[in-house]
Amino acid sequence: MDMREITDNIGTFKPELVPKETGGDIDDYEDALHVLMKFMGSMSSALEQVSGRGANAIVYQAGKRMGHDAAKMMEKTDDLEKALFEMGEVLGHEFYYVKWKPSEQDSYVIQKDNEVTVKLLFMDCVVRQTLRRTGLPQKGPLCYLLYGYMVGAVEEIMDVKGKLDIDHVGPNACLKTLTIKWGGK
Repeated sequence: MDMREITDNIGTFKPELVPKETGGDIDDYEDALHVLMKFMGSMSSALEQVSGRGANAIVYQAGKRMGHDAAKMMEKTDDLEKALFEMGEVLGHEFYYVKWKPSEQDSYVIQKDNEVTVKLLFMDCVVRQTLRRTGLPQKGPLCYLLYGYMVGAVEEIMDVKGKLDIDHVGPNACLKTLTIKWGGK
């Protein structure tokens, strides 16, 4: 079976598109997801044991490449708000995030010279859920995969240089600061 037959137009898996003759039901997919989460947690832990602190850099670069590739399907823009909306639509509910600002700050977006920053609050994140399920700490390789993905996507959509910094990690949400530098890559 070709994966294009069971995904929507942007490549998101849709279990309802799986032909009945393949067997299984939605509970089978949930069980498979939990096994995959355990597998990813074990892989992340082993990568960290073998590569040490370099594991985060390796996985970050892989995520960045994935983000660039995924964003090639998105509309190019120089509007940060539009880029964030587009990325949120593609990332979907697995990596749900919203813009966040302290109450005393007037705007979500802060511009200084040729840099723009925006804080993003990640809430329903499959990476965080995987880490919780496997008992692994946050800020490890799986988190860096997502950071790289976000940076790669924003760089591709906006033709900018980007970085994502961790402000806070927690059991219910993670706060990150996305910084983009105008003037191309």
